[in-house]
This record gives sequence, C-alpha cells and structure tokens, in this order.
Amino acid sequence: MVKRLRWLVSVFLVCVVNMAFSANSMGVKFFVSNNTQEISIEKAYERLKRSPQTVLENGVASVLQHNGIEQGKFVNVLGAYQMATDKKITADNTEIFLTPPRQDFSSQYVFSIARQLSYRFRQESVAVFVPNKQSSVADIIVRFASAKPSIADIIKRIHQKIPAAATAFSLHLNTNHSVLRDVKVNEVEWLGTRLNFDEIKAAFPSAVINSYQGQAYLVYKNGQISSI
Repeated sequence: MVKRLRWLVSVFLVCVVNMAFSANSMGVKFFVSNNTQEISIEKAYERLKRSPQTVLENGVASVLQHNGIEQGKFVNVLGAYQMATDKKITADNTEIFLTPPRQDFSSQYVFSIARQLSYRFRQESVAVFVPNKQSSVADIIVRFASAKPSIADIIKRIHQKIPAAATAFSLHLNTNHSVLRDVKVNEVEWLGTRLNFDEIKAAFPSAVINSYQGQAYLVYKNGQISSI
C-alpha cells in the first residue's frame, strides 16, 4: 500500500513578482480533484471512500513536496457543482490541502503549484484560496455543531434559500457510514467574493458561520487565472 508522503523541510522563498501573500492565521488552500467525468454524488462519495482518493492525496503530496512545501493538512471533501446547462448537480471527490500558517508565498509560486496540480490530474482548473486580512471575505464555512443535516437536506436548502450559492460548494462529511443516505454533513464551504453572507446566515440560522478574508481564484492548466 502506498503510504502518505510526509515531510518537514525548510523553505526559503524569494518574491519575484509584485505581490506576496501572507498566510497569517490560516494557510493557502488548494482544492484538487482527480475525477475527469461528470458523475453523481453517489459515485463521488464512493471515490472519496476508496483508492481514487488515496491516489489523489499521494499525488498532491508529491507535487507539493517537489515544490518545497512543508507538511500541511489534508482534508477529504465532496465537491458539488451545479451544471450551467441543465442546472443538475454533479460532484467530485476532492482533496483540500492547507499549507502551514504564517508562511509567505508569492503569487507566482502559488499559481505555479495550482497549474501543476491541474495538469497532473487532468483538471480544467484548481481552486485556490489565499488569506489576506486587507481583502474582502472570500471563504465562508458553515459548521453544524449538533443536529447535523444529510447531504440531500443541504442541497435542498441551498437551492431553496440561497440559489446563487448553488453553483459550487464543498461538503465536509462524517464518512463513518458506507451508505450515502446515512452520511451527515459537518460543514459546508464556499469560495468567492460574490457570496452574500447574510443570505447564508439566514439559511442556516442555528449553525456556526465563519468567514475569512482573502482572494479566491480558479487557476487553469493553460495558465489562465480568474478571480471568483
């Protein structure tokens, strides 16, 4: 069995572009998938629980190690996306890698790693969140401390209460169940500056909602970068 790559290395970075990102109390987040087809939530959850997710995690670790990133935190999540054509929900098994806090990374460095990840896993793009206390809120996490909802409940509520937030979100799951209908959602996470915090708060009045300032991007394997 392939073991997760772990490492501790010293990092010395030279800023070669006009802007450096300071991680402050949170590190840079990379959202990566290795699914290459439109699949159902059921299929994505199956991949999340099996070898495709292990392959993804080891591959992400390999790319980061090659680029001299210190050991950070891996989080397995279920990515959910609303198709622009038919409004149906498709899904991905997703790995979030969170770099160690209080490290400085140049924009060129962050985008280069994201492009490498996109290319390695044959993804159109990789989502990135870069914390910055001088920026607008670009990462919102809804946490359910008790009475955790099901995946179906979350998707229904998002569509009914905050349809503008249905285009893309990540589900942090309690994955102790083999049957998808028994799985509960610990957290829902959104990236982007176009989110309406008040609408999300109104949709989940009993949940704990944390917001983080920064910039969110889609980094494409062809080199294109777009803010979200």
